[in-house]
Amino acid sequence: MNFLSLLFFTFFLVLFILYYVLPKKAQWILLLAGSIVFYFVLSIPAVLALGLETLIVYTAAKKVREQKGLVLVLSLILIILMIALKAVPVKLISSLGMSYYTLMLIGYLVDVYNETVEPEKNYARLLLFAGFFPAISQGPINRYPALASQFRIGHEFESEKIKKGLIRFGWGAFKKMVIANRAVAFMAAVGANEKAAGSIVLLCLILMPLNLYADFSGCVDMALGIGQMLGIDLPENFRQPYFSRSIPEFWRRWHITLSAWMKDYIYYPVMMSKLVKKFIKAGGKEQKKSRTKFASCAALMVLWIFMGLWHGTGWKFLFMGIYCGIVFILTYLLEPVSKKFDESHEKLTRTPIWKFWQQFRTAFLAWFPTIMIGVASFSRFLNYLVRIFTDFRIKKIFDGGLLKFDLNEIQWILLILGFLAMLVGSVIEYNHRETITDLVAKQKLPVRIIIYWFVLIMIMLSLSIANTEFVYAQF
Repeated sequence: MNFLSLLFFTFFLVLFILYYVLPKKAQWILLLAGSIVFYFVLSIPAVLALGLETLIVYTAAKKVREQKGLVLVLSLILIILMIALKAVPVKLISSLGMSYYTLMLIGYLVDVYNETVEPEKNYARLLLFAGFFPAISQGPINRYPALASQFRIGHEFESEKIKKGLIRFGWGAFKKMVIANRAVAFMAAVGANEKAAGSIVLLCLILMPLNLYADFSGCVDMALGIGQMLGIDLPENFRQPYFSRSIPEFWRRWHITLSAWMKDYIYYPVMMSKLVKKFIKAGGKEQKKSRTKFASCAALMVLWIFMGLWHGTGWKFLFMGIYCGIVFILTYLLEPVSKKFDESHEKLTRTPIWKFWQQFRTAFLAWFPTIMIGVASFSRFLNYLVRIFTDFRIKKIFDGGLLKFDLNEIQWILLILGFLAMLVGSVIEYNHRETITDLVAKQKLPVRIIIYWFVLIMIMLSLSIANTEFVYAQF
């Protein structure tokens, strides 16, 4: 049930009305029923898989503190199951959303084991946490204490919250319909044409990260907007990642909830494990620092390989994980050198030019993993590189050749306008450290009307472009 379908709008309108008509104590039950219906429409087997996995975790959480080895074993089983289901060519059980709710349930189970969370006594409430419909297919990845506590309280009809939720949803729809859908149409046309000039292919590769960001962040914007209209605050998942000045900062701003989950439930447990502590201790005081660095690098590589495989099996995802691990480790090891350079060249490093260089360098280093998600395979990526270096033909960009790939002049103008609007919005968010929702809501009525009409007209002009599935729904 795509967020931009007539079926979803009908579903949500009915749920929204019932939600604020029913007594507050019954709201969570309606959300659970609505989430099951939402997921049921997408896939009946997927509902069964969600219910079964939640039941396993619900049962294990009651005993995990008594049988302390169970949490590790069960977590590994769930992770292996998640990855194995992606690798099966003909899936018996739909894996839609499984990557997200599996991580959420593992996080919950580990928190119960660590005694930072009490086991949920009501299976239905745990099922709602795992399957809350706005976040089921693409996240964000929620933590149990923050989300479950909001289901336990009733929510009043608040016009301000609903207005902000609509603004956030509209902004997400703008990104998806005006930018991502057009970029996908062009990318698909290039991918289907083995004779496309290298210059066209290069433009396609440049558009892939733009498409991924507009598509993924747009979906999350819509999910956060839906939650906000229901009085539920979901965590932010993006904070202008392409303004980052280093790779670690980029990953703190891109898919924030996944990066935080990986850090808390993979990196820290590896570093705090008995094996790693024993390894560090064995070197004595003289080698403690170097061994700690080595262990940290090993833990980072484990994290990034898992991150790559979380996106899917196959060489391109494995290469993506290893590449990110190497870049992250090099950044970590070179951090003292970087700090020393900044201190000795303070006049240079404080200039806007240097800041822009850092942002450009970071975006370039982040380019490879983002296009790995966009290309069909690693061999296709290599094919693209060959064409870029052997058959560039720059004139094809300007002699009308570009218009042979599903987008005419008007569509390219609308795509560029959409990109510029997203860029301006991101710059304003970055400078003011606020979401676009809050910033727009603060404006005077005439300004808000201009913004609303611009977004609405751009969306209306994009209805002729095929609405594709969200990219991250496959993970």
